[in-house]
Amino acid sequence: MQLIIRKAMARPVLALLVLVAILCTGTTAVAYVATRPDAGPTGFPHNAALEQQLGVRFSRVVVVGDGGLLQLSFVILDPDKATEFEAGLKKPPAITSENRPGGTTRISVMKQGHNLIAGQTYYLVYENTRGAVRPGERVTIRAGKLALHHVPVLR
Repeated sequence: MQLIIRKAMARPVLALLVLVAILCTGTTAVAYVATRPDAGPTGFPHNAALEQQLGVRFSRVVVVGDGGLLQLSFVILDPDKATEFEAGLKKPPAITSENRPGGTTRISVMKQGHNLIAGQTYYLVYENTRGAVRPGERVTIRAGKLALHHVPVLR
């Protein structure tokens, strides 16, 4: 008799556990979306003024080269402005860690060497000076007086 009761109780208990797990997951997802920093659909922050001025939208920062390099990817929005941006890279955007002092402005690979096309993704490669930027952290990209804050760093 006890075996029959245990089997009869097992299904409702399992169903209740599954329901609780689904509710917890849903609540966590809603809380994350409601409290994350201002970000676009990709989770990457945007700065309309910066994009308007430079003609590019920064899209990714990745630590590469065994931690010694950073790759800053950007999408071309306005080829004319982006060409000016790239030609004026004598003073490139600065990448600074939001977790510790330090960052970099030292570019290793600069000019793409061809016409920039709207919608295409290009990149700059920086020296990651003294490992100032680490995967999993956030950085600020500063170009002149404009800045893009809380940029996630990927591995």
